[in-house]
Amino acid sequence: MEALRYAWFVKRTGTKTAGHTVRASTNQTGTPGPGGKRVRIQDVASFAGVSLGTVSAVLNNNGRVSTATRAHVQAAIASLGYRPDLYASNLARRHTQMLGLLVSNLQNPFFAETAQAMEDEAARHGYRISLTASNFSPEQHRAAVKQLLGARIAGLAIITSEHDDTARQLISASGIPAVFLDVGKPEENLAILRVDSRGGMKAAVKHLIQLGHRDLLFVRNSQEASGPPLLSHRLRDQGFAAAVRSCAIEGLKTNIVDVRGPGADAGEQAIASVFGRIHFTAVIAITDMVAMGVYRGLQARGVRIPREVSVVGFDNTYFSRFLNPPLTTVDVSRSDLSRLVIASLLQRKKTSQRLIHLPTSLVLRESTAAPPQQSPRKRAKKV
Repeated sequence: MEALRYAWFVKRTGTKTAGHTVRASTNQTGTPGPGGKRVRIQDVASFAGVSLGTVSAVLNNNGRVSTATRAHVQAAIASLGYRPDLYASNLARRHTQMLGLLVSNLQNPFFAETAQAMEDEAARHGYRISLTASNFSPEQHRAAVKQLLGARIAGLAIITSEHDDTARQLISASGIPAVFLDVGKPEENLAILRVDSRGGMKAAVKHLIQLGHRDLLFVRNSQEASGPPLLSHRLRDQGFAAAVRSCAIEGLKTNIVDVRGPGADAGEQAIASVFGRIHFTAVIAITDMVAMGVYRGLQARGVRIPREVSVVGFDNTYFSRFLNPPLTTVDVSRSDLSRLVIASLLQRKKTSQRLIHLPTSLVLRESTAAPPQQSPRKRAKKV
């Protein structure tokens, strides 16, 4: 193999080296190659003595290539240190094997878990995920969409809490299949995934009322920057209001507290801001992250969950069952979400479903119970 490698090197560069030794060096792109030159797919074909089509078939794991030929080509690839240029490959194809995914934030477990589920589901169909986060910024959202479209992805999922009209127009004009979470109306190449946030909130409120709670506190966290409310929060807010109206229970009292900032911090600060001023026997948090902060705020003040105050979250994130006590929460199935999104992106027919519904369900754990007969603390004058 070394002799063949040397012969190939001399043929390509017209240079002989003392001792007939060829060493791999690193070029500016970071791809190892003889003499510092970038190794191309043509070089692999020449070195292995096969056609470009055969090398391509091996790289893409398709085509009728014998086991021996496949092993021979793979050995040539390893020997030359060849790395496929995915961007160039995407430019050359009509349909790539890469799907774009834009989420709002990777510190939030919901988005991180969604990204992992999407990656797993895409892999089942032979695709990979190109992931980026907007950090809840419409400007970063727009820039990320431009970057992903420039990479010639095969489809794009926008699983974000913020929205940008310009980015949507760019995606619509590109013609690639796309799925948006909860926002807008379906178009020819744009599908909409609607999560049943209202149903989830209704289930949470109904559960607490059935336990006997009549004093509810709804805790939410606004985004840091000025601007419209986050889409997911607005839908959950509307769901909470609709659930309270639909229950129409005599004596039901609700209060809402909104604190800006990261979820857990906001939840803890929310409890600090209302403790001793507002009477509540149950808290509904707009996300599990907010609920985690609510836990800390209550427990730091000696409040026992659920004996004195029940807590319900939203998202059913991984850590929710490991809180003490395990958190009752509204489940948004990441596996179902990823399955529906990937199926929509890969279904290229115009007759494919453009409006996709994702139900929610309430997961009952140990953070909810009947309210105490008499509150052990005076928490409250209603404000």
